[in-house]
Amino acid sequence: MIPRILALLALVASLASGAAHAAISCSVSSPGFAAAYSSTAAGTNITQTYFTVTCTRGSAGDPSSVSWSVKADNGLYSSGQRNRAASGGNRISYDVYRDGACGTQWKGPAAISGTINFTGTGTFTAQGNYWGCISAGQTGLAAGVYSDSVTMTMTYGAGNTVTTGSFGVTITTPPTCAITTAPGTITFNYVSFGAAVNASTTFGVTCSLALPYSIALDATTGTIVGITYTLSLPVPATTGTGNEQTLSIDGNVAAGQSGTCGGQNCAGTQSRSVTVSY
Repeated sequence: MIPRILALLALVASLASGAAHAAISCSVSSPGFAAAYSSTAAGTNITQTYFTVTCTRGSAGDPSSVSWSVKADNGLYSSGQRNRAASGGNRISYDVYRDGACGTQWKGPAAISGTINFTGTGTFTAQGNYWGCISAGQTGLAAGVYSDSVTMTMTYGAGNTVTTGSFGVTITTPPTCAITTAPGTITFNYVSFGAAVNASTTFGVTCSLALPYSIALDATTGTIVGITYTLSLPVPATTGTGNEQTLSIDGNVAAGQSGTCGGQNCAGTQSRSVTVSY
C-alpha cells in the first residue's frame, strides 16, 4: 500500500504545478498606423508604430517571467507577399517592417520577440516597435481612404500558448492635380493680308485617378504687331487617370489682316497662362 500512496502524492503535485502555470495569460494589441500618401513624393513614406503585449501573473507560484513572440500576416488584400490596402476596388501597396529603414519585413516566419519579467503578481506590459512603409512612385491611384486589417499571432510561455490580435492600416491619398509638362510656344508665321494661319502646342497634366478637373486660359484672344489671334482648348474639362495626359492649346490668326509692321519683317510675343482647377 505504501508505494501506491507515494504515487498518488506525486500525481497531485504534478497537477498543482500545471494549474499554477496556466494562470499566466497574455494578449497582444496595436493602434496600427495611419499615413497620408502622395505619389509624387520622392521617397518611401515611413510611419513608426508599436504593439503592446499584456500579461497577467495570477499567483506568486507562477513563473517569474514569460517569453513571447509575435508574427504578422499579409492583411486582407495581399497580392503574393505584398500587403495592400483597399478603397473600393482600388489598391495601394504597403508593408510592415521590423526596422525604420524598411529593410527587414515583419511577416511569414519573421517575428518580433521579447520577455516580460514579473516583479510580483498582477498585469505587466511590454512594447514592440514596427514600421509601416509605403513605397514611392505608385501612380494611377484614386484619391480616397485606403484601409486594411493585419492579424498578429502571438506565442508565449513554456507551453507555447497561442493568441491573436489585429491592427488597422489607414492610408489617405489626397486629390492631386498638376501641370507636369509645360506648354510650348505657339508660333504664327503670318503674311499681311494673307490666308488664315493655325498653330498649336501641347502640355501634360497629371491628376488622381477618377478626379474631374477643368482647364482655362487667362485670355483667349490677343494682338501682336496689329495681328489679332485667338486661342482655344479642345478639351476644357476631363477626368484624371493617375498618369500624365497630353492636352493641346490651339491657335488661329484670321485671314486678311494688315497688321502694323512698318518693315519687311516684324515679330512680337505675348505670354499666356493656363490654369488647372480641380
